[in-house]
Amino acid sequence: MNVLWQDTVFGLRMLAKRPVLSCVAALSLALGIGLNTAIFALIRTILLGSLPFREPDRIVTIWSVPPGHPEQLNGVSVPDYLAFKERTRLFEGMGGSAVFTVDHDFGTEQNGIPAEHITGEIFTPEMLTMLGIQPLMGRLFLPSEAEVDHPASVILISYRLWQQRFGGDRNILNRTVVVDGVNTSIVGVMRPDFRFSDERAEFLEPFAFNHFQVQGSVRFMLVAGRLKPGVSMRQAQAELDSVATQFAKEHPADLDHGRPWSVQLQPIRQALFGFMSRPLLLLQGAVAFVLLIACANVAALLVARAASRRNEVAIRAALGAGRMRLVRQFLTESLLLSLAGGALGVILAWWGVQALASLSPSFFPRLHEISTGGGVLLFSLAVSILTGIAFGLAPAAQGCRVQFADTLKETSRGGTFGGGRGRLLRTLVTAQLALSLVLLIGSGLLIRAFLKAQSAALNCDPTGVLTLGIGFPEKQYGKVSGQYNGIPLWEINPAVNAKFQQLYERIESLPGVESAAGSVVPPMAGEADMEFTILGRAPGAEVPTADFEPVTPNFFHTMKIPMVQGRDFTAHDTDKSQWVMIINETMARRFWPNENPLGKLVRLNSVAPEDQPREIIGVVRDIPSYLRQTKQDPEMYVPFFQASAHITGPWTNFRLNLTFLLRTKGDPMRLLPAVQRAVAELDPNVALLEPKTEEQLLAGQLDYPRYYSMLLGLFAFVATVLAAVGIYGVMSYAVQQRTREIGIRMALGADRRNVFALIMRQAAWLIGCGLALGIGSAFALTRFLSSELWEVEATDPAIFGGVSLALAAVAVLACLIPTWRAVQVDPNDTLRYE
Repeated sequence: MNVLWQDTVFGLRMLAKRPVLSCVAALSLALGIGLNTAIFALIRTILLGSLPFREPDRIVTIWSVPPGHPEQLNGVSVPDYLAFKERTRLFEGMGGSAVFTVDHDFGTEQNGIPAEHITGEIFTPEMLTMLGIQPLMGRLFLPSEAEVDHPASVILISYRLWQQRFGGDRNILNRTVVVDGVNTSIVGVMRPDFRFSDERAEFLEPFAFNHFQVQGSVRFMLVAGRLKPGVSMRQAQAELDSVATQFAKEHPADLDHGRPWSVQLQPIRQALFGFMSRPLLLLQGAVAFVLLIACANVAALLVARAASRRNEVAIRAALGAGRMRLVRQFLTESLLLSLAGGALGVILAWWGVQALASLSPSFFPRLHEISTGGGVLLFSLAVSILTGIAFGLAPAAQGCRVQFADTLKETSRGGTFGGGRGRLLRTLVTAQLALSLVLLIGSGLLIRAFLKAQSAALNCDPTGVLTLGIGFPEKQYGKVSGQYNGIPLWEINPAVNAKFQQLYERIESLPGVESAAGSVVPPMAGEADMEFTILGRAPGAEVPTADFEPVTPNFFHTMKIPMVQGRDFTAHDTDKSQWVMIINETMARRFWPNENPLGKLVRLNSVAPEDQPREIIGVVRDIPSYLRQTKQDPEMYVPFFQASAHITGPWTNFRLNLTFLLRTKGDPMRLLPAVQRAVAELDPNVALLEPKTEEQLLAGQLDYPRYYSMLLGLFAFVATVLAAVGIYGVMSYAVQQRTREIGIRMALGADRRNVFALIMRQAAWLIGCGLALGIGSAFALTRFLSSELWEVEATDPAIFGGVSLALAAVAVLACLIPTWRAVQVDPNDTLRYE
C-alpha cells in the first residue's frame, strides 16, 4: 500500500506539471465516458430493468407465425388461446391481453371535471393473476366478470389517473364513473410502477370474449404464460408445437392455403421492449466509437508526453527501477487521469440522461424510470478503470523502452518522428480519423433522410388545419349480429351518422372556420389496406388492395388536394344514391393504365355483405400515406355517410370515429374552446381525441428520425473535435521532434515554403490513410442503418464524399497550425539551441 501511495502522489505531481495536457486528456475522457454512461442508463432501464411482475424470467409470450414467414410474429386467436390453456401441462398459468390498446371516453364528473379521452388495455383475469401483480388498492378482476358475451362494467385505474383525475381520493373503490356512456365501477388502483405494453395506458378492463370470437380465427390476442419451475423454453416450445399441430388438424378451416400456422415463444421482456434493442444498441455503438476516439486521443498525448520524460525514465532505470515498476508508475498516472475523467463524466451523464429523457420520442418506454443509480455508477467506474488501462498501456510500453546511453545520444543529436513511437502515434491518428469518419457518415445519412422526409412533396396544404377526433362507443352504438367470412359482423346504430352530421354542421358554422371536413384517419397519418374486386374483370392470381379512407364532402377542398379529373363527393352521395368512390393517381395508373377509370365499378371485399359496387367518379393527386413511406400506395376514398347498416369487427372504428379537419384564418388552436363547447352541448360525455394541428401531427411522425439524427450528429461532432485535438497534439509533437532537421534544411537553403510542403505532404498521407480506412469501415457498418433511412441509400456518394472532405479539412487545419509555427522559427536560433 505504501508503494501504491507513493505512485499515486508522484503521479499527481507529474500530472500537475502539465496542467493543460492533463485537463485536455481528462475532458476528452469525460466526454467519452459520460456519453457511454448516459446511453447505458437508457439501455439498463429499458432493456435490462426489473419488470413489475413476479419472477418475470419464467414468463413467456406466445405468438402465431404464418407459414413461410418465420419473421412475422402475430397475435393468437381466441380458439388457439383456449386450446393452449386447456391442453398444455408445462405452464403454471396462462392469460391474454389484446395486441392493441382501447380508447374510452370518461364522462363529465359531478365536480366539473370535463369528459376525457383515455387509453387503456384489456386483460383476461387469468393474465393479471399469472403476472403476479397486486393492486395498490382494491382487487383484480374476477373470472365471473369476463364471462363470454357478458362482460362486467368494471375497471382498474392506474395510479397516475387516480392522482390526476380523481385527486387521489381514498374512497375511489366501487365509485361509479361513466365510461363510454355506461356506468362503470372502479374496483382497484394499480401500483405506481405497473406498466405493460403501452406507457399511455391509464386503465385496465376485463377481456370478455363474445361467442363469435370463441369460434373465430382472427388473431388479435397477446398470450403469455408462466413456465413451471425447471421447465425450459425448448420444452415448452415442443409442447406448444404438438398442441398447435393437433389443433390445426381438428380445424382445417384455419389453414393458410392448406398449411398450418406455427407457434413461437419469446421471453416477456423481449416481447414488450425488444423493438428498442436495435436503436439503443446502435446508439451504444456510436458512443463506444466516441470513447475509442477519446482513448486514442489521450494515448497519443501521453505517448508524446512520454518522449519528454526519457531522461527521467533512463535515470530511474539506471538507479535500479525495474521495467514493471516503471510500467506501474505510468499506469497509475493513466488511471488517475481516467478516474478524473470518469468523475466528470458521471456529472455529464446525469445532465445527459435528463436531456435524453426530455427530448426522446413519446413511444420510448419507461422514461420515468431512467436514473444514474448504483448500477450505472458501477458501469462508469468499470469503464473508467478499463479505459485507463487501455490507453495507458501504449505510453507505458513506449516510455519504459529506454536505455540510459541511447537517451544521452538522442539528447545530444535531437529527435525524429520515426521508430516505434512514431509508428504508434501515426496508428492512433489514423484510428481516430477512421472512427470519426464512420460516425460522421452515419449521422450524415440520417440527417439527410430526416431532411428529405421533412421536405417531401405533399400535394396538399397542411398549414392552418386543426384536427380533432370524435368517437362513439361500441357498447352504446353497436352490437354483434352475426358473422361474415368468419369475422363478427356488427350492426351500427343509425344515430351515429346523425350525431356526426350534427357535429359537422355545428363546427362548420363556427366563426373563424374557412372550410371543414372529416376523415376517419387524419390525412397522412397512416392508412389501412382494403381488398377489392374490379367488376367485369377476371380475377388475377393476387387480390388487389389499396389504402381505404372514408371521408366527408369538402375533404379535398379543405386539405387543398387537387382534383385531376371527375368530381368531388357531395351531400347527395348517400346510401340511397349510386355508391361512389374517388381514387388517387397511383391507383388509376396501376389498375387502369391505358384507360379512363371514371365510371368503372369496384366492390370492397371485407366491409359488409350489403356493401354495394362503387362507381369511380374522380381521380385526385397522390398524397403520402405517412411522411416516411418508401413508396406511394394506391388509395381509394369513399363517402363516410354512404355506408351499410353493418360492418365487420376489424372495421367498426371506421364507422364510430371521425376526425374533423378545420381550415382556419388564424391560429388553429384558438378554435379549440369553441369546438369543445359545441361537442359538450351535443353530448357532455364525449371527449375530443388528441386535438392538434395537422402540422403538429406531421411533425410527430419525424420525432424518431429527428431524435436519432440529432444524437448521432452530436456524437459525430464530439468525435470530430476529439480527433482534431488529437491530430493537433500529435503534429505538435512531431514537428517539435523535427526541430533540428527543419533548422538544418533551412540553413542549407530550403525556404519555408518547401519545408512547409514537406511536412504537410507527410501529414496528408496520414490523413489519407485514416479517411480510406474510415470509408471502408463505413461501407461495412452503415448497412445497419438502412432500415432507418428514407429515400437515401446507405452508400450515398454525396454523403460519403462531402463528409470525407469536411473531415479532411478539419484534419488539415489541425496540422497547419503547428506546422506553420515551426517554419516561422529562425534556423540560427534552432541550431544554436541544439
